[in-house]
Amino acid sequence: MKKFGTMVAFVAAAAAFTGCEEPLSCEEGNKATLTVYNYTACTPNIEVDGEVVAYDLGATFIEDVPGDSVVVLLDAGSYTIKADLPLITLCTEQTTTIETECGGTYTWEFR
Repeated sequence: MKKFGTMVAFVAAAAAFTGCEEPLSCEEGNKATLTVYNYTACTPNIEVDGEVVAYDLGATFIEDVPGDSVVVLLDAGSYTIKADLPLITLCTEQTTTIETECGGTYTWEFR
């Protein structure tokens, strides 16, 4: 019975350490920098973990020349980035996941 109690305590401790992880806070001035570029003729809303960080990001009509961009400061951690589009559009919504570290510089091109 003592072995069972020890095993339960071990499993509980392991669960506590492997639960949902919050992003690691970075000091001001040392945040990760994510720049999202719009290379499409559409104007997406850009979301980071479900929060809109840019509405109607400007379009481009010149191939391989970006339209508008948005810069987002993030803490260290894992983030889901989404280019969300209106219901009627010629473009396709896209989603990506990035892992950031404090002080890192990251880019995502919506094409």
